Amino acid sequence: MQEEITKHSNKIYKAVKKSEHTVGEKVKEIIIEICIIVFAVTLSISLHSWSEHRHQQEEVHAFLANLKNDLKNDIESIDREVGMYQKTNADYEKILALTPSQLDSIYKSKGKVNFPIHSHGQTLTIGNYESFKSSGKLGYIEDEKLKQKILNYYQIFVPAANEVDKMYTEFLFKCFDKEIENADKPEKELYSDPKYKKTLSYLVKLGKNNIRVYKENTKPLAVELIKEIEKKLDK
Repeated sequence: MQEEITKHSNKIYKAVKKSEHTVGEKVKEIIIEICIIVFAVTLSISLHSWSEHRHQQEEVHAFLANLKNDLKNDIESIDREVGMYQKTNADYEKILALTPSQLDSIYKSKGKVNFPIHSHGQTLTIGNYESFKSSGKLGYIEDEKLKQKILNYYQIFVPAANEVDKMYTEFLFKCFDKEIENADKPEKELYSDPKYKKTLSYLVKLGKNNIRVYKENTKPLAVELIKEIEKKLDK
């Protein structure tokens, strides 16, 4: 492109220097050469912009394909976590339902009360999103509705899910603290202690709340996002 501009600039210079041409003829030649230069520059810019835009959309396509796989993995993780919450809640509710006489009977027969432990950490995948976001490429997504849903999922729903999991695990450790505080007492006294039972009942409530967060908030948006991404990838 630089060569073309230089060539036509030289033609303008030569046109100005031609003594045998009239002023009108010189002006005409200059205007033609200027128009050629403007057209060439405009075409070059347009082709560059088109090429850059195409490359950006290829990156978006790859990002969405990876995001679709992440979301599918998230749904599997959500179902797994919900299942674990349901299982541990059921087990904790069995402990809460035990009467002093039932506890006495269990320990007299040398039995044990099974206290299930399942801490919940980060279960949702954010690597591809964070990488694309940190590289400043989220703006490449031209579908504003889809982009907003992606932002909502990763900036609102994923942190919310992580936060409720964190709260649950913190409260689980409070139950452990109660057990340590009462290590010098028989277990049956611990499980019948009103303060311990209250702590455990709050843990069950948190578990039920977290199931609701996953099933009513996080998972539906993940499912919806997969459908939107599939539509975009099929185009």
